[in-house]
Parts: sequence; structure tokens; C-alpha cells
Amino acid sequence: MNCTWKALLLLTAFVSSLGFNLDTEKPTHFHMDVAGFGHSVVQYDNTWVVVGAPKEIRATNQMGGLYRCGYHMDKCEPVHLQVPPEAVNMSLGLSLTAASNPPRLLACGPTVHHTCRENIYLTGLCFLLVSSFLQYQRLPTVPQECPRQDQDIVFLIDGSGSIAHRDFQTMLKFVEAVMKQFYRPRTQFSLMQFSHRFWTHFTFNDFASASNPLNQLNSVNQLGGFTHTATAIKYAITVHCPKRGSERCHQGPHCHY
Repeated sequence: MNCTWKALLLLTAFVSSLGFNLDTEKPTHFHMDVAGFGHSVVQYDNTWVVVGAPKEIRATNQMGGLYRCGYHMDKCEPVHLQVPPEAVNMSLGLSLTAASNPPRLLACGPTVHHTCRENIYLTGLCFLLVSSFLQYQRLPTVPQECPRQDQDIVFLIDGSGSIAHRDFQTMLKFVEAVMKQFYRPRTQFSLMQFSHRFWTHFTFNDFASASNPLNQLNSVNQLGGFTHTATAIKYAITVHCPKRGSERCHQGPHCHY
């Protein structure tokens, strides 16, 4: 094969590799004057182009929108979905994907904030659209609940002679108030007192088995003596929970001091 044929074959391969199935002569142009329009685009059912506008503000605390743009009418129209009130600023349309057989569209807004006590989670919300967008399913179908957490709380109180009797009683009242506020089936308490000695008034298992756990505070008397704070903290962390605590204390970082 001479050099001319080699060059012709290489040129043919190069030209074919640049081929695209695009109409560059008369392209269809879709435009909407909304924030973020065009961030995500998918082909749907060979008839529509679905466009996401995740920055669009549609209502108070409602961010993000979808548009379907038809080749046959050269314009776009909004896709109306009933967004639940808990989906605050979800950025709907930030993520889009489509399937062809049967035609389906999954549109998601991943920035829904879900607050559980001191933690904030980004749970997200999706809509599965079928039948030319006349029907849709919300995913998840019900709002996500906060995870139920096991809590083992250890109270370590100073009962040395440097603590006045009235202040010691104030500490016991604080312990009682916390136990009343956080007491629930999945929360357990333990109380330990220190001076130069250590005394465990009740363990997690004692608390769980007591008919009225608050009554265990009635028998707490001040120890007196010297103040060995650092030793007491080390004892509570390294000894109290593993050896005298509840069984679930070994399964993860559930102990609180």
C-alpha cells in the first residue's frame, strides 16, 4: 500500500471519529429566565427535554424547579409538583436521570435539611415521574424520622470536704432535673461520687431494674475528704463503663460523662 492510500485511510478514520448526531444547521434553542436553568438536562421519551433549575426560588423556603421543553412547540413549560413543606430549599433539579423503556424520569433535590437534636442531615427528596408527568411518586414516601440513639449518661459528682453541703444538694437537684428531662426507655443513668474515695451509687443496670429510679437519689450522702478530681475522671472513664456499665456500652461510644 503506497503512502497516498495510507493517508486517505487515516483521513477517513479521522473524519468518521468526529461525527456527531447533532443538527448544527437549525438547532432548537430553549431559554427560561430563571436562576440555574440548564444546570441539568435529560432527554425524555424522544419528545421532551427536561431541564433542571435548582437555584430558582418558587416560593418561601422552596428552591428548585423542573421544566419540560418540547421540540414541537419550541418552548418550555414548568413541571408542577406538590413539594411537602418539610422539603426546605431542596434544590429540585440539581440531579436528573431518565430511562426509556418505559419512559421514566427521576428528579432529585439533595439539599433538604433534616434536624435531629444537635445534628443536621442532608436527606434529599426525589420525584419519580411517569406518564408524561401527569403521575409522580415521591421518594421517600414519608418524612425521615430522627435516628433513635442509645444513651448511657454517667454523673460524676464531687463529694469532697471542699464542697459545702448546700452546694452538694444543689448538684443532686441538678442530677434529678437532668434525669427527669432525658428519661426515656432508651436512656440510662449512673451516679458516681468521689473525694479521695470512690463510690458508685447506682449503675446503668441498677437504674434499668429500679421501679422508681429517682428514689435512688434519696440515699446519696456526701463522702467528705480530699479532692482527687483527675483520678476520679480516669476511674469513671476506664473502669466504670466497661466493668460496671450496661452491655450496650461495649457496642459503641454511647457513654456520656
